Amino acid sequence: MFLKLAISKTKQQGSALVVAVFIIVVMLAIVLALSRILLSSSESVVYEVQGTRALFAAQSGMELALTELFPRSGASNCSSWTFNFAAPGLTGCAAQVQCTAQAIASEQLNQLYLLQSTASCNANEFITSRSIELEVRQ
Repeated sequence: MFLKLAISKTKQQGSALVVAVFIIVVMLAIVLALSRILLSSSESVVYEVQGTRALFAAQSGMELALTELFPRSGASNCSSWTFNFAAPGLTGCAAQVQCTAQAIASEQLNQLYLLQSTASCNANEFITSRSIELEVRQ
């Protein structure tokens, strides 16, 4: 009987090691999956913030272009403009605004302009851009 017990103990000695390795591999897989989810989540937050900055830069470029298009002196100047921003919220952003005079067949309107503003923001390796359009009449 003692011999039978000794033989069964020697057969069971390696099973705990197999279970321990299996648990370590499963835990490693879970940690890697969670870290990948966390990394992709932080990248999406960065792109969202950069996209908002680019949208604000496009809107700011549009507003600056409107002051160039309709100056207080009177004569409108439809051309293309490039604005580089140095304000703390828009550092690294630039806006390009294109103005196109549209033909109109109305006696009430003098001129119709189409403004297209495209802004891009660069922060480290993340580059985002946004575009907006605006029609204005004189």
